[in-house]
Amino acid sequence: MRTVIFPIIVTTLLISFSCDQEEKNSSLEEFCSIAPDEWECDLIRNDFNPEDIPQGTEDPVAIIKYINRSREFIRYENTALNPSLVLDLYPIDQKDELIDFIKSQQLYSWCIPTYYGETEDYFIITSPCFINNGTFTEEADSLIQDLHIALEKIMIRNDYYF
Repeated sequence: MRTVIFPIIVTTLLISFSCDQEEKNSSLEEFCSIAPDEWECDLIRNDFNPEDIPQGTEDPVAIIKYINRSREFIRYENTALNPSLVLDLYPIDQKDELIDFIKSQQLYSWCIPTYYGETEDYFIITSPCFINNGTFTEEADSLIQDLHIALEKIMIRNDYYF
């Protein structure tokens, strides 16, 4: 009886471990799978464009870029833009360091790093420049609202008194 139970226990543990690993590896993909209809998502894990990283921050684990080409808003002198969002994901164990850095940058230009949210594994920052290309009109804000709501399903937002 023991010889039968031991292989079953080992097999169960191996399957459980491999499923846990798969969940950890797929957590980045969840940021794209949660995007509402018509939102395109680009998950970038290397070869980062420096323009997608807030000034003064290190390279993230990943950058997630969203755009909705089916919607438009007007910015300055009749320039049509699509709603968009860029998120930079860092390991959650860098949270305290990143919070201190964000606080230290509040006096500088408007393309500063800002806190967006966090998951169990990631601390997420963005920049005012990365939200609708820096456009904060009622129209632009309303066109990205469904994406913000969807992202709140997989992350939390804490108040760190920035």
